[in-house]
Parts: sequence; C-alpha cells; structure tokens
Amino acid sequence: MPETAAPRYADELRAVPLTDVLALDRIDRDLFRSVHRFEVDRPLYGGQVMAQALLACGATVESDRLPHSLHGYFLRRGNGARSVLFRVDNDRDGRSYSARRVVALQDGEVIFSMAASFRTVAEGQERTRSDVAPLLAPEQCRAVTLDPELALQVRVQDWSNPEKFFPVRFWARPNGELPQNDPLVHVAALAYLSDFSTGLRRTVGSEVLGPSLDHALWFHRTPRWDDWLFLDYRNGVSAGHRGWYTGSVIAAGEVVASLAQEMAYQHTVPRNDGSAR
Repeated sequence: MPETAAPRYADELRAVPLTDVLALDRIDRDLFRSVHRFEVDRPLYGGQVMAQALLACGATVESDRLPHSLHGYFLRRGNGARSVLFRVDNDRDGRSYSARRVVALQDGEVIFSMAASFRTVAEGQERTRSDVAPLLAPEQCRAVTLDPELALQVRVQDWSNPEKFFPVRFWARPNGELPQNDPLVHVAALAYLSDFSTGLRRTVGSEVLGPSLDHALWFHRTPRWDDWLFLDYRNGVSAGHRGWYTGSVIAAGEVVASLAQEMAYQHTVPRNDGSAR
C-alpha cells in the first residue's frame, strides 16, 4: 500500500518557485524530461511546455547564443501530472545563428512542436520604445488570485469584470528568484508568461474560448525578469472559429518581446431554458 502524501497548505503552494516548475533532467545529448508534476491529473499549462521546450533547445547551443524567436504548435492536451519528454533536433549551427526544432511527447504522442532560432548575443542600435504608458504602479493594481502552482503573481491594470473578461493589461512577476547568471532561464520564463490570459475577450453566451493552437514570440532584447513586467494584449481577428491576437511585453518603458497567438473558439447556441449548448 502506498504511503499517503502529507497535505500541502496554501502558503506552501504559493512558495513554489518558477524555476522548480520549469526544471528539466537531461537524459541524453538531445533528450530531456520534465521534473515538476502535479499530484492529480489536470491539463498541462501551454506556457510551461513551451518554456521547457525552449530550455531544452537552449541546452544544445553555445552558451553565448540566446533565443530571438520561436514558433510553436499545441497539438494535443498534455497531462500536468505526468512527465513530458523533449526531443531536440539540430537543424543548423551557423557563424551567428543556430536553429533548433523540438517536440514534446507524452505516451509516445507529440503534444507540442516548436522551432526556435538563437543568435550570438550582440549589442545593436536601439530605435524603438513602447508607446504604452501603464497608468498605475503594480502596487496600486488589483491582485489576481491564481492557481498557486502556476508560480506567477499578477496585478491587473484595468479589469472591470473579472467574471467575463480575461486581463489584457497587467503586471506579472515570477514566484521566487531567477538565477542571475543564466539569461536563458529569464528568456524561457518570459515564454512561460506569454501564454497567460488572452487578448481575445470572452463574450459569455455567444463565444467560448478553446485551446491555444499556435504561438509565436520574438525577443527584441535580452530580458531580465527580476521584477514586474507589463503585458499589453491587443485584439486581432476572429473568423472561422479561430481568434488571433498580438501583445507586447514591456520592461522599464521598452518593448522586450512581442507575441502573437491563435486560439480556437466555439459559438454556443442558447437553449429554450436559457442555458447554452
């Protein structure tokens, strides 16, 4: 008979650091396995598998090369209570750029695939600043109650009706500190964050948001996620049961990353009793 696990209290769960959630074991040169697992079956957060896929790719390139872009496809729902296997393919190592492909597998099936490009870290001319001016400091914004094992803290800039809308302008920071000497972890943590919430506002009674389909992310600057970052999502196009939106990640008034995501959605048809089907 297995031993009964000791109960975990809310304070303990809130203390789960993001680095624990993203941890990987390297089991071969191009093969990695996730470490963190939930205690019960539950959907695997897309940002987690995407961030871990990026970490796996990054472990196979030279340490002076960091991601500048990625494009991933969410193919099947993952199980957060089970490990994920990441298999990396080396497409190219050039003088300045490296290209990698990675698949994430559970039960022998691909649940996520991604292509990522890395570049040698180099200083360049800065020409762009964000035109988004957050109105309130994080400490003045409303804190959002999240699943403690999401390992994020979020404060919302303008969220008038939390029951009907996802936050589209908000501050976020990770639980725990990220390593100071490992910029790849900071980049992967930002990828983890970029799948949180959505730029598609859910209209209760007519549209129900479904799963993420694909996700693209561009890193304009090497981010350091030591404090609050600001996310600004913008509505895009909804057609053919798919919605597409874009967003910016802002630190100290500068855009450090841009994202685009496509999600599935369904129209619900009201029943005679007022419920939806």
